[in-house]
Amino acid sequence: MSKTIIYSARHGETDFNVQFCLCGRLDIPLTEKGIEQAHILAESLTDKGIEKIYCSDLCRAVVTAEIVGKKLGLQPIPDARLRETDFGTMECRKRNDPEYLRRSQSFAERFPEGESILQSAHRVYGFLDEIIRDNQGKTLLLVSHGWTNKMIASYFRDMTNEEFGSFVLPNCKLAQYEVE
Repeated sequence: MSKTIIYSARHGETDFNVQFCLCGRLDIPLTEKGIEQAHILAESLTDKGIEKIYCSDLCRAVVTAEIVGKKLGLQPIPDARLRETDFGTMECRKRNDPEYLRRSQSFAERFPEGESILQSAHRVYGFLDEIIRDNQGKTLLLVSHGWTNKMIASYFRDMTNEEFGSFVLPNCKLAQYEVE
């Protein structure tokens, strides 16, 4: 059986990224720079043999995936399970907000009116289990969000809480994972 290769990318830049704010489930568009980043990402993927593109259904990920898909001749498949973690009432706060930082260390505690890190991981892990089962031996691209990419990374490799907390995939950068 051949390997399944999964590339994971974060969407292009948004105003909230520039302002160092939590975006979460808010449907924030890409900046002009974010659109440029998506085109650069698309160019970098032309020789990777990608057969399917899955993306979050939030516009910043959809637009990034559509730019890549147009270059690769593929139609992205939106899936709500790839959405960003639901930060609830913490959305729009700065990423260095003390309450956010405290809650982001507490995996089982829900963000106010949102979800916990464990709930978010459960959603993302279920998605990964399904696409790996259904796409054995294929090369896939996932376009999602900062915290979603933390979940994806932790699915494929053991991480301490500190490693998980410090993991950052910059806008339109790639991580690669292989499954036997």
